[in-house]
Amino acid sequence: EQVELYLYKLVHDLIYNVVEEKAQGLHVPEEDKAFIADFYKYAFVGLMLDWIRGGMKGEPQVLIDRLSVLIRGDVEKALNHYRADQMKQSGPND
Repeated sequence: EQVELYLYKLVHDLIYNVVEEKAQGLHVPEEDKAFIADFYKYAFVGLMLDWIRGGMKGEPQVLIDRLSVLIRGDVEKALNHYRADQMKQSGPND
């Protein structure tokens, strides 16, 4: 449990920094940036924990590469959906 809590904190901070970097110049509410970081935090840590519980079979780099392909460009896409100026015009489901 301690390892899990440590991973959540570590990964959240790393991902949040990426979200902040990608959000430069966009008007995205703080709560939405935190939500995006939390989403990826849970995905990343969940995959890591499954890998650990599964006996750490397979190369960790393969897992990281697969995750990278899956999320490439999606942080920017999510930020654009959560932009405050866009939310007023179109709504989150558009």
